[in-house]
Amino acid sequence: MVQNTEIVDVSNNTVTLDNLSDYMVIGWDIDTTGRRLLDEICHIAGHTPNSQFNQYIMPHNDIDQVARRRHLLCTITMGRFRALKDIKNNKTLKSKSEISALAEFIEWLEQMLKDNGKKMAILVCHEVSKFNTCLLIKSLLAYNLLDKFSEVVKGFANCHSFAQTHCQDTMVMFSLRVLSKVLLDKDHIDTSKATDRAKLAYDIVQHLCVTLETGKDDGKEVVTGSEVSEETKAKALSTFLTSIDNEVQTLHSTQELLARQKSLNTVYHKSLSYQTSTLDRKKAISYRNSIAKANIDYITLQSLWTENKENKDGFKDAVKDKLPELSDEEKEGIVSTIIMHFENPEPVSPPPKGGRKYGGRFRRRSGSYKDNRKSISENDAGSLSPNSTDHANGHNLEVEKPQNEIIKSQENGENN
Repeated sequence: MVQNTEIVDVSNNTVTLDNLSDYMVIGWDIDTTGRRLLDEICHIAGHTPNSQFNQYIMPHNDIDQVARRRHLLCTITMGRFRALKDIKNNKTLKSKSEISALAEFIEWLEQMLKDNGKKMAILVCHEVSKFNTCLLIKSLLAYNLLDKFSEVVKGFANCHSFAQTHCQDTMVMFSLRVLSKVLLDKDHIDTSKATDRAKLAYDIVQHLCVTLETGKDDGKEVVTGSEVSEETKAKALSTFLTSIDNEVQTLHSTQELLARQKSLNTVYHKSLSYQTSTLDRKKAISYRNSIAKANIDYITLQSLWTENKENKDGFKDAVKDKLPELSDEEKEGIVSTIIMHFENPEPVSPPPKGGRKYGGRFRRRSGSYKDNRKSISENDAGSLSPNSTDHANGHNLEVEKPQNEIIKSQENGENN
């Protein structure tokens, strides 16, 4: 079962802005090959009122089915080469490598700051869970671009949290579609592309900052969204700002959580297999994630079992004490599964030869197998008839005669 990566949020929003006139708000967003931390960026976009950045990236892996429907992108193979294709207009997209696209994105940020006389940028993105930021930081770390990125970016701000704080009395849902319809009066918007989402996030923040700008002018003059100063935007987003160091810490915490979850697959490998029902797999995933969130990995469970091997009650109490947030029923289910694993450890079976794609009911048949079946069926249909008997081992066995012999025997009988 493919599961989205759950990001561990450890940010504390302690970013201080010294001089508000030195900062510029820029909208950004990315399209990814999936919603897991091991997925890749396939499209990165930035937006300001005067300039836009748009670059597609050729990923190493294919885009999964959910991301295809979300972003209307797919990977195709043309001979020896791979390319990105837009599903909506069926056109092949011009793409670059990830390191080239990230370097160009940083250069574009530097150029925007230089053109507007600013020193650092505040990147705004609309997302419910902090996934895009972690994936961007992960890619920057992989190519040693984080130091250069930190020179031009002060931090990240979430448009979802910003809108939720300012509109919680009048709105219930805070998705991009709802916010665009209510605040920007835009219907039937397209949110499949990163360029559109980056523009909408910027416009929503700019619209919500109009109230602050109007309050500063004491209502003497009506202020539109395009007239909101960068100082007002920076001040409004200062309480929602997270630094790059906090995002790096969030990334490392998430990677540690995933490592603990992976170590616990030994305990739940049978329940996580596709031979079990969907309900059992979801239950096993929930138990595994609860154990990992409690900072328990497989080595910790092994040491606890070694210390309390003769005293199962002591082992149960030791494990339950580390899971204070769960109910008694959930604790009992987790402990019973762990004890069953250590008492009767089952070896993890290797994957079938040829991969899961051609194993089981979807196994590919060879051409010789099909030819043999065809020849057997033709021989059976053309040469067998239920009219004669054969004696074998004292039993009468019905053997089919060829159809042409039946016709000849009938003709001979008529002539006689």
